[in-house]
Amino acid sequence: MRIAWSRHLLAIVAYTATYCVAVMAVNFFAFSDGWTLVWPLNGITIALMIRQPRARWWSMLLGIEIGTAIADCLDGMAFWFEAAQRVCSVSEVLLSACLLPPFQKLEDWLQEPRLSRRFVAALLLGPGLSGLAAAPLFRWVNGQSLLIAFNNWATADALGIAATLPLALACGSPQMRALFQPHALAKTVTTVLLACLAAAMIFCSERYPLGWALYPMLLFVELQLGFAGASIAVVGILFISVYLTTTGHGLFGQWPSDRAISRDLAFQIFFGFQLVSLIPASVVLLERRRMAEELRQTNARLSALASLDALTGIANRRAFEERFEREWRRAQLLRAPIALAMIDLDHFKQFNDTYGHPAGDRCLRAVAEALALQIRFPEAFVARFGGEEFAVLLGNADLAAASLVTERIRGAIHGLAIEHAASPSGRVTVSIGYASVTPGEGDGRDTLAQLADAALYQAKRLGRDRVETIASQDALEAANARVGNSTRLRLLQLIRGQGG
Repeated sequence: MRIAWSRHLLAIVAYTATYCVAVMAVNFFAFSDGWTLVWPLNGITIALMIRQPRARWWSMLLGIEIGTAIADCLDGMAFWFEAAQRVCSVSEVLLSACLLPPFQKLEDWLQEPRLSRRFVAALLLGPGLSGLAAAPLFRWVNGQSLLIAFNNWATADALGIAATLPLALACGSPQMRALFQPHALAKTVTTVLLACLAAAMIFCSERYPLGWALYPMLLFVELQLGFAGASIAVVGILFISVYLTTTGHGLFGQWPSDRAISRDLAFQIFFGFQLVSLIPASVVLLERRRMAEELRQTNARLSALASLDALTGIANRRAFEERFEREWRRAQLLRAPIALAMIDLDHFKQFNDTYGHPAGDRCLRAVAEALALQIRFPEAFVARFGGEEFAVLLGNADLAAASLVTERIRGAIHGLAIEHAASPSGRVTVSIGYASVTPGEGDGRDTLAQLADAALYQAKRLGRDRVETIASQDALEAANARVGNSTRLRLLQLIRGQGG
């Protein structure tokens, strides 16, 4: 309990000091009567509140209001008048904060149900009801009309909340941090500066009505930088527009006094409409980005699944063909050797006939796992072609390197000791044929495929459970001369027409 109270006391002191300095700075740097156009601090206060559990609100608000009162009294405000204003301010931020959903993450908050309506309600009800209470007070003290007093309080606070609340919520979010990463910083700064420059042109122009361009410009910033970037630009644009308006420039600077509404109210309605309209647009664009990212991830997963063999979990024939094409082109470019090993389980039909297909599936998965564990070559790729056939592609591997890898594979499969009563060895074994070539420009992959497949057939013919190689086209022709044209060339038949 003592620790909890000490935390509350520390929070009161911290918020008091922070807001005292902030209010003094706002009062010092205020542009003429710019505070009647927009009051920025209540939006920050509401953002701080919805970020915290409600149990902490009382200490937070106590510190904020004490700090604000000290700053205003130092600026010459009567104590009793300031105390009455603090009561109105507390009621405003409390009501607005209660109308908004609690904040955890920016992306989740922007997707809260009915956020746009709740945001508009917070802008209207919080400042509106507190403005109704503050207007008689200002009429009594300053002699203002009730309408002007209400406008100076309620609409200025509402516009400030609309402008600063999004920025205060975006601060510290991953989206905001991403904008200031080294690779994105130049784009962020350039986009915000361009937006501020465009705003200066809009609010400086007296001859041509350029107000229509403000909303498309805000949407452009939102498209380029997201909600966090747009919130930065909004605050910058707001300060520029307030300064130009209060110094008599642009759209509202020379506002005729005989108009039905005052300059301040016209400015606030114009700018407030832009900001309130930006929230739904931001939500729609965020949802669009989220759906695009989900679609990208789904496509990536589907692509990965399409490249995997469903039974063994290693690459399938399609993935192998794509990889073979890339590795062949790279070997041609670098004039580097590339090796291919074809692997076939011995007497696998008899294994299925003896033990059944479920046992055959388990055997294939065990062999695939052993292959993946044994292939420690830096540029190796393992795939299943279907049935009991596997292939291993070895980039930058000559015959000596391929020989070491294939012998290790044969030994690993032998070491699994999977029972196979229909095999002469009594266990599951593999026959392996491999070859390595250094492709020249214009050479096709079918050369390597023929050599490896013929070597596999030779391993089968010579008794199985062995590794064989055919090193050259001459050796292949000699082997064919000895055994006739019975080489099956399975791989060649699979890839012919899909590569050079």
